[in-house]
Amino acid sequence: AVLATGGTSMVSGFGCRDPVLMGIGVEGASTATCSVVCKDHEMKQGIPEHAHVILMSRRDPWESVCSRKLQSLWCRLRQDGRSKQASVTEKTAYQQKCFKDPEIQAAEAQNQCKDLMMMQAKIYDARRKQGKDVAYDVLLSDYDTSPQRQIQEIGRAMGICREAYMDPALVKFVVAMGTKLHNDPGADQGITQMHGVHSDEERQKACSKLAEQMRGDAACAEWMAANASASGN
Repeated sequence: AVLATGGTSMVSGFGCRDPVLMGIGVEGASTATCSVVCKDHEMKQGIPEHAHVILMSRRDPWESVCSRKLQSLWCRLRQDGRSKQASVTEKTAYQQKCFKDPEIQAAEAQNQCKDLMMMQAKIYDARRKQGKDVAYDVLLSDYDTSPQRQIQEIGRAMGICREAYMDPALVKFVVAMGTKLHNDPGADQGITQMHGVHSDEERQKACSKLAEQMRGDAACAEWMAANASASGN
């Protein structure tokens, strides 16, 4: 980001704040020439209109939903429409029933899929309402097969100079850093905010029926067929 903006310093982390409120790009502010790179799962106030560049990433919806299951974000009693929060006893009873009931499991898979679809749609919609767009949307399988190309496209979208994003040594270094994070996600997790990395064996054991369950919802099935692209959402 510093290479892209000509800034003097950079801060990064999880959770995006309005750059204007941080003084970034604000004439006279001590932070005017700083850059911020942040990761988030939703568009917070001020981001759609003030963020210079917004990048997205996506992967096979089955993998995304499976990851949520493996991270225990699964079979949680939904609170929508309730006047008061369910008790711990009620939540536990629902979760136990959910894990045993195939029909509830299928509904859970479809709801999780639609949750992710809504998250993606809200980000694209908020950005486009400002007359702007997402600069680049990386499909994980494309990164797996051509990481150098994807790093170059990300650099180009960020506004980094061509000399940098076409430099073989620099691109190789960035790819190597990504590989290091993937292979050792627990190191410096407080800084990297990395999730755990799941193996194919773990996914197959926990999620073998998931794709079929997700396809039981027409909208989710269409999104899956489109490789989770915004145009298929």
